[in-house]
Amino acid sequence: MNKVLQLQKKLTQLAILDATFEVFGSESHQYQLKPCLSNKEIQVFESRYNITLPSEYKNFLLEIGNGGAGTGYGLSGLSVIEFEDIIIEKLYQEKYKILSKPFPLIKGWNNLDLIVKNNTGFVINNDAYFDDKFIQGTLTMTNYGCGIYGMLVITGDQSGKIWIDDRTNDNGIYPASLSFCHAFHDTDPDDLYPNNDEEQPLSFYDWYEDWLNRSLHQIRQSLET
Repeated sequence: MNKVLQLQKKLTQLAILDATFEVFGSESHQYQLKPCLSNKEIQVFESRYNITLPSEYKNFLLEIGNGGAGTGYGLSGLSVIEFEDIIIEKLYQEKYKILSKPFPLIKGWNNLDLIVKNNTGFVINNDAYFDDKFIQGTLTMTNYGCGIYGMLVITGDQSGKIWIDDRTNDNGIYPASLSFCHAFHDTDPDDLYPNNDEEQPLSFYDWYEDWLNRSLHQIRQSLET
């Protein structure tokens, strides 16, 4: 079965089975998807920011939707409005100007020495730790809550892979691996913060399908009890 059709089928099943929105975050999106983008809209966006969107994500935008139903509190869409070939950005959501710069990481990173504290341990400057250079070349895909964000790498060797920005909790930036998905997509994980340093990040489709599979399993178990 075509991968897009497979994802659509599973999402439809999940929406039907989870009528009371038991899956985490589902109340916010209610399994609704925003309208798909056109090829022209995507091409204008890519041209303006000198990038090429990963093929899986591009197909998702074209055939499934520009955000909506998904892991965390739902997928963020491209913050784009096309009007007379001009794209207007929602400034609060994305810093698109750094999209064309390559994502710098190949393994989990967390340099807490960049956080400056005073003698009592109070943080007086963390600008270097939160520097945008560590997440350049990425698009924010979802908000997991508690300051944890899922990002899709757009530019660089990790293009098409999902990474996690967990710097708000002093946990750095690390791959969205299978163990991460177990911790954040399961309702009763064994470990909230697994060690992802040696694991590979999932592709966009695999990450999205992991959420669908685990959510369907959760709801089916709930219906059986």
